[in-house]
Amino acid sequence: MRGGASALAPRRNLHALAFLLVLVGVACAHSDWRRALDQDTASAYHQFLREHPRSGHALEARARLELVRLRARPTLEGFRSFSEKFGDTGLVEELRPHVESAFFDQARRLGTPAAYEAFLEDFDRGAFAARAAGNVEFLRERGFGGDPARLADFAARHPESDFAPEAVRSVDSLRQRAEHAFLRTRLDVDVDPATPGADRLRRVYAERAIERFRTAGRVLVPMADSSPSQGFDSVLRIAHREGPTRADLKHGTMAESGILAETDVALVRVGDDSPIWQDTFTFLAPSSTRKADESILFQAAAVDAYWARFFVPVATWQTRGALRNVRELSSPPVAVDAADGRAVVLFSDGSFQVLDLANPTAPAVLAEYRRPRDLARFEGVALIDDRVAVFGQDGLEIVAQDASGWKRERVWPRERIGSPTALVATRNGLALAGTRGLSWIENGSDDVRILVPRQIAALGRAGEHLLFTDGATLYAATPSQLAAGRVASELRFGSGFAPQNIRVDGARAIVIGARGVVSVDVSDPTRPAVKSRFEMAEVGDIRDAVHVSNQIFLLGDRGLQVVDRSGERVVESLDVSARQQLAVGGRHLVLIGARTLEVVDSTPFVVSTPAAPRDVAN
Repeated sequence: MRGGASALAPRRNLHALAFLLVLVGVACAHSDWRRALDQDTASAYHQFLREHPRSGHALEARARLELVRLRARPTLEGFRSFSEKFGDTGLVEELRPHVESAFFDQARRLGTPAAYEAFLEDFDRGAFAARAAGNVEFLRERGFGGDPARLADFAARHPESDFAPEAVRSVDSLRQRAEHAFLRTRLDVDVDPATPGADRLRRVYAERAIERFRTAGRVLVPMADSSPSQGFDSVLRIAHREGPTRADLKHGTMAESGILAETDVALVRVGDDSPIWQDTFTFLAPSSTRKADESILFQAAAVDAYWARFFVPVATWQTRGALRNVRELSSPPVAVDAADGRAVVLFSDGSFQVLDLANPTAPAVLAEYRRPRDLARFEGVALIDDRVAVFGQDGLEIVAQDASGWKRERVWPRERIGSPTALVATRNGLALAGTRGLSWIENGSDDVRILVPRQIAALGRAGEHLLFTDGATLYAATPSQLAAGRVASELRFGSGFAPQNIRVDGARAIVIGARGVVSVDVSDPTRPAVKSRFEMAEVGDIRDAVHVSNQIFLLGDRGLQVVDRSGERVVESLDVSARQQLAVGGRHLVLIGARTLEVVDSTPFVVSTPAAPRDVAN
């Protein structure tokens, strides 16, 4: 008995030792697990799994390892996969607040209703849910067509929406225009008495200003014909002076001395300090050409150098209320495109910025694409749903967004596609105009097909029809018609018009030429009809133009001008600083300048307001 008992003792000791080791191992694993949780890093969970692969915490360690990875680089697909695999662990709710903000930012970068709806599928009760729901409604309703009652209702129901503050501003602008419309403007002409022929020059300025207002359907009363008792909403001031100027060295070049004429023009609302519109026009003539009894502005050389640029602004209200803050850009922009709530600004090397315009008083950069540096140059950009196309002298590139940012998805170098100058997207593919003609790329294909084998100056789209010009004629045709060698219609312009750009909004197209602008009805592209035409002498040098709700906006050296609904006369002048190119994003115009971006709310101009008075008194 004693020998059997002594034989059992080592076994009991071995069991006790094994049990003790297990306890030590459990304690060690538990301690290592606490350490891994405290560190909460991928490497900590990796190390724990290597050292304790059979631990009771192994499953949670694997789940937390994936959670940490998703937290660092969240993707919607990864989040949904995690939810399916670990939905019963409670970790999904722990992960949700860490990735919700990133997913909302992703939806903002895409800026489409579908993107916000996809966000709400997974985060319908999160911190950003109300904000996303409001954004979806605003985008689906396309800004409610600028209807003031619906905009006010939207802002009241969705104060968290990114679009709510701008909706309130639009309603306020509409109210200001309706309640404080200009009815009478006073003309104040001040010509320095020392100017030779001052009286004659004063009469010329008055005649030009009165005629300008008469054409616009506005009332302009010369100060000499008015009395203090007459009520005026605004004042047009023209102040002119001229005198000798000395030779000066500017930019390495010696400027000659002579007689310098300077004319300040300002339109101001009574009671305001900041003018609605202002500019200074100058003309320099050699001293030898000056006459004792005549202003240098009556010299033949002044016709093109001064009078062709001289401009009298008109306005029916304080149009500065439609302007939003100017944003300084990191580099000089070359092109811009826009959609509801966002814009893309292109730089010459093919890099671009995507900006949030939901609240255009502070347009924030949502995303930035830095193209690999080489010698390539690009001049055009287009938003195509959730992608961005950049094109120009070095070809075409499509850039798409993934979890890590924007990356080139498809590339057609110049050797394959030439140098596109315009691009439009259709349901079936991309059409491009450029040096090689009118090209076509079918959806899902990399092949480039030449439909029109001669240089095409400009391109637009009206429904299923492409609108394009060879610099003399406006053509309309579907891609299938062009493939068969046919066109649906031709509209010839007069000699010297030289079409350079086409902008289409619904049933209206604007053709911008070297000598002016033509508005064309393309509701039936097979029978286009000219609706109105503006010569350069009337509107200045126009660099870009668009239709918004059948209202014409002209951008050029005179700022932004708005044409009335008849399409026949300019009735508003906006003193914008960005005058290079514009794009339409919903109800907003997005303008770029030498190094600036500026946004204009079109709502006060395209929504019906009391008409300007037709009778003119002076």
